Amino acid sequence: MADKAHIRVKAMAVVVSADGKTHAVARLRPTAENPHGYDRLIGGHIEPGETAREALDREVLEELGTGVAEARLLDVLENIYRINGRLGHEVVFVYAVRLDDPAVIPAEGKVFQDDGDPMPVRWRPVDDTGQSHPLYPPGASELARAIA
Repeated sequence: MADKAHIRVKAMAVVVSADGKTHAVARLRPTAENPHGYDRLIGGHIEPGETAREALDREVLEELGTGVAEARLLDVLENIYRINGRLGHEVVFVYAVRLDDPAVIPAEGKVFQDDGDPMPVRWRPVDDTGQSHPLYPPGASELARAIA
């Protein structure tokens, strides 16, 4: 029996710096579609029985090692994409987030661990015109600009 594709549901955070000029993103490895890598918001999959807000808290703690002090739902984005030729589809609850420990991500960025894999986190300009790495999910840049 063939493997059936499914729609992933995620909760992700727009974490804007204190000066409002940058926001935190994870830099992910190159793919066939993005040979230089790509950026994505902090966060991940919602587990069965978990609300989007609960998933946001868990994912931020897992990825950054700090909690969420405040979160406000900004939008729900749909993303249909290809990664290494494979079709993907996700629905993403995007929150504006203030961290318990805003200093957890230094100005120069930091490599965190995500499920045992290194996950570089960096500050991306809110005005990201001309950035070489695309940001996912699509629409995230507009949301970051709207709250900065």
